[in-house]
Amino acid sequence: MNAKGRAELDDLAGKLKSFDRLQSIRVTGYTDYLGSDSYNLALSQQRADTVRQYLIAQGIAAGLIQAHGAGKQQPVKECAHTGSREALIACLQPNRRVEIEVNGSAPVQP
Repeated sequence: MNAKGRAELDDLAGKLKSFDRLQSIRVTGYTDYLGSDSYNLALSQQRADTVRQYLIAQGIAAGLIQAHGAGKQQPVKECAHTGSREALIACLQPNRRVEIEVNGSAPVQP
């Protein structure tokens, strides 16, 4: 996880702590399509687990957070492989991500 990702998770953890009622948090990791299905599934699970552990370290209750690896499913960007491998890897970057779904209620901001 890079510094930008940590900062975003710190911000999220602060917001989650202000929730009136926090029911569940689902963390889903994704990969691009490069690599085998089994490798990508394991990598996506590792990404989700890393975010889950980070949120727990920030004081979010472990029992509320479920981590799931989805592998290369649901890409957010398609890339034609017409250039170099490096260009393809850069193009596919948005697919290497973690999404967080929060269920609960937060106080209304004025």
